[in-house]
Amino acid sequence: MENFILEMDKGELHVHLNGLVSSELVIKLLNNNIIDIPQGFDLEKDLNIIKPAKSLSSYLKPWDLLRFVPKSRSDLTLIVFDAFENLRKSNVRFVELRNSILYIALLNEVNVDVAMAWLLEDVSRASEFYDIKAGLILTVTRGDYSLEQLRSLLNAYIKLGKPDLIVGLDLAGNEDINVSSALAYEFVRAKTEFGLKITIHAGETGNFENIVIAVNDFKADRIGHGTAAIKSQPTLELLKEKDICVEVCPISNRLTNAVGESESHPVIEFINNEVPFVICSDNPSIHRSSITQDYIEFYRETKSSLHIKKMLEIQKKYSFIKGLSCK
Repeated sequence: MENFILEMDKGELHVHLNGLVSSELVIKLLNNNIIDIPQGFDLEKDLNIIKPAKSLSSYLKPWDLLRFVPKSRSDLTLIVFDAFENLRKSNVRFVELRNSILYIALLNEVNVDVAMAWLLEDVSRASEFYDIKAGLILTVTRGDYSLEQLRSLLNAYIKLGKPDLIVGLDLAGNEDINVSSALAYEFVRAKTEFGLKITIHAGETGNFENIVIAVNDFKADRIGHGTAAIKSQPTLELLKEKDICVEVCPISNRLTNAVGESESHPVIEFINNEVPFVICSDNPSIHRSSITQDYIEFYRETKSSLHIKKMLEIQKKYSFIKGLSCK
């Protein structure tokens, strides 16, 4: 089965751009731009998480440095093409990349629409070069400025003519932060007015109620991680009844400790309760891994060759990218 997984075509519906770029390239760009390394950060060790972190916040330590790249237009191009090269190595045929874009604008002292145009151009070029169909998901971070972030991203999206390459919105970040009804309203408005799909990071840190909020208030089409769903039978039934697909990231879930070392992965309960799901990688380069390894981990957990063989078809069904044939 592992050889079959290595060779099979795949889709990727949950991956962050900065978690997909090779650590070697990140180090090169940091050195080229003479970035001061934060005190206590070990450049050779702390850019990667290969053992379970003590908490989600400690898992996010690589972003202490990742937030410093790209520092130029050309650096962004290198990052995007490196990311697509890594996807191609795993036979990924279509991908939905996640990025907030706002930090790119801030780092390079340009307007958000300019940074968005840069990223769109690079993703389009890399998509054509590597023959990988692509969509871009705009990520908003939970916090005091979530609403402002979303409005800034949507204003840039409108200014650029609502490009087809942008396919959805994502809400990520600290799940202990309450989200406002105003933020949910704006997500739903973007879905209704612009046709953007919605995916929400929810239930990754143990709170199944965040999954319910994502489905009922944000009208989510997919849920990122969703591991806490197994704590609530009504939540599992909600996902099944509304046909909400869970983006399962086997390796990431272990490394963030969303799933403990001695626990079975919740995907087994998703299978038992007929909850739709797709296999994803989240931040493969941070893990020194790839989506291929996530497939292998899924198989080791479930022993289900049937789900592996049907995965490409399922990914096409739940992808936000238009025009993917389910055949």
